[in-house]
Amino acid sequence: MAELKNITGCLLIDATASFLNGAGLGSGEDRNLVIPKTYREKVNGRDEEVPYVSAQSWRRWLRNTTNEESNWNPSELRSIDTSERGNTNKIATELNPIEFPEDDLFGYMKSGSSGEESIQRTSPFKSSILKGIRGKRRLNKDEAFVHLKEGTPLPYSTKFYSSHLEGYFNLEYSRLGVFENLGSRKELSEENVKKYKDILNEELISEKKFKKYKLKDAEKKRKERAAGLLKGLAFLRGGAKQAAFGSDVSPKVLVLAGMSSANPIFNNIFSGKGENPSIEIETLKEIITDYKDKFSSAVYIGLRKGYIENEEELINLSKEKISGIEIIIDSPIGVVNNFIEAKLK
Repeated sequence: MAELKNITGCLLIDATASFLNGAGLGSGEDRNLVIPKTYREKVNGRDEEVPYVSAQSWRRWLRNTTNEESNWNPSELRSIDTSERGNTNKIATELNPIEFPEDDLFGYMKSGSSGEESIQRTSPFKSSILKGIRGKRRLNKDEAFVHLKEGTPLPYSTKFYSSHLEGYFNLEYSRLGVFENLGSRKELSEENVKKYKDILNEELISEKKFKKYKLKDAEKKRKERAAGLLKGLAFLRGGAKQAAFGSDVSPKVLVLAGMSSANPIFNNIFSGKGENPSIEIETLKEIITDYKDKFSSAVYIGLRKGYIENEEELINLSKEKISGIEIIIDSPIGVVNNFIEAKLK
């Protein structure tokens, strides 16, 4: 099998009767209307309103859940510069991927003012937005009133959706615990290079004196941090208006695979043609066949029982390999535990 350099996958969230990411208030006469984030997509020649959750929003859910599930200290966002009026100009996390796994997994940026050092680590964890799958994107409105002790009732409305939201992701596993300082593009500050010199290996990676720093126990840390992230995915929680809509955002479907290449291959594999969502089996088979030489693990498919329309077809996939690649079916939490046991221990 290929070397494990990436962990790729996708997830599907049950967002029936949900409002997970707000876009503010309506305009004009609709100022009492609270609206969720949507975008427009052309479907069969018609404009369709598609509910979605921004990547920034659900990545925050994931960061918080991952820290909580792994008992990691969060890398808090702080103001690092203010204007003359005292308003925040710049923000940054701890900028410390050595002590804060969150910074190692999700990256950070600090743009230094004149003469100051700038630091940037692009996020090893890449993710899409969460978007409503085709055939399952109904927008609805809840009309309500606030009844006062005195005076007339105050009307207000909330737009919400009945949908199933899919997202896909790729974790650049091989980058965890490894930091490159390429001229002005620095992932590790000079302060941290000095502070942690005893636990870092330094390597010259070009004639231009570019340097790579690697934790001496990078393999151990890489496994711990990737496992923590996967646990965060399995137990994902968060979202707006939980008091009013109470949505469970933990994945009802979670697909995972180890790969040598950084392709987020499990995208757009869900269908909403039936009463419940389904997975396009032939598309899935084609993806696995096309990328068979890139896999460094089995393909793990986590299913919440009774949620997927073609559950039996998927379970049958586990009885035979696809182009030599094993398919392992379990619950969403079960596949995370299986993957960690097989690849991250």
